[in-house]
Amino acid sequence: MAKKTQSILSRRNALRLGTMTAALSLSAGRRVFAQGENFPTSWTFGDVTVTKVLDDIGPYDAAAAYPGAPLAAFEKNEDWLVPHFYDPASKAIIFSYHSYVVRTQGKTLIVDTCIGNDKSRTRLAKWDMRKGPYLENLRAAGVNPEDVDYVTCTHFHSDHTGWNTRLFDGKWVPTFPNAKYLFSRAELENVQARIKAGGGDATSYNDSILPILDAGRAEIIDGVRPVFDGVVINPSPGHTPGHHSVNIDSGGQHAVLAGDILHSPMEVLYPEWTCLFDQDKGHGVEGRMTFLKQYTDSDVTIFAAHFSGPTAGKIVSTADGGRMFKTL
Repeated sequence: MAKKTQSILSRRNALRLGTMTAALSLSAGRRVFAQGENFPTSWTFGDVTVTKVLDDIGPYDAAAAYPGAPLAAFEKNEDWLVPHFYDPASKAIIFSYHSYVVRTQGKTLIVDTCIGNDKSRTRLAKWDMRKGPYLENLRAAGVNPEDVDYVTCTHFHSDHTGWNTRLFDGKWVPTFPNAKYLFSRAELENVQARIKAGGGDATSYNDSILPILDAGRAEIIDGVRPVFDGVVINPSPGHTPGHHSVNIDSGGQHAVLAGDILHSPMEVLYPEWTCLFDQDKGHGVEGRMTFLKQYTDSDVTIFAAHFSGPTAGKIVSTADGGRMFKTL
């Protein structure tokens, strides 16, 4: 059983998010509620603890996220989507931008490094040169950047790589100076090829990926890569060609840190919807379908990269032959 974790939110950030409660709960493994939140932020699977560390929360227009999708479907499902996954007033999905800190046997892995600070993101004003509380929240969760052994990004979109680096004396340096960064070769080559062709995000590559390569902190991985006992990186292409997930199998308990295979729980109900964020829309749908088929009605806890609120859940069949995401 995991020790009680400290809050991952500072008092300032908790007030900003408008939450005021604290509690403890037990289920399949220990789940710890953080001060300032009314849902879990830490879960234990055998010898492995997963902790969610927040960088930001914000709305995204549902019509833009799912072009052509029938938005009435959101209204039909408001009873479980609201308030954590959907805001009916603005017709917006609620996106959380967070890392998962995976700890076992005194070792630490960070999965996805969110948005970052001080970075030029002119295509999205709220992220441009931002000053977010991520490092404060990470330390509140009991992790100093120097203590991290491994970092991996499920893919190289800018909201998954930002805290790979931080600005120091005018240069981008590894935020986690002692960590080995596990980068997918397929993802790296995909991004480099797109930039060469004029279609990739050169800015985020130059400030969040290239400095890690130049510092010699990257390990380029192909296929399956065990990290710790019970913690394995597995390819899960679809959202991007080199996308990967992190699977946990410890003490008879199982979880998947699924990255952007799913962006909203609505994609469990409607995996055929075209998602704006998928690099290749057809492969994105195919990847979701494969994932859902594999994990529906399984005893596997799913952690997506952008699910806010209770975050963790399982994919279950419904009486009408469909599926839904059931939060824990």
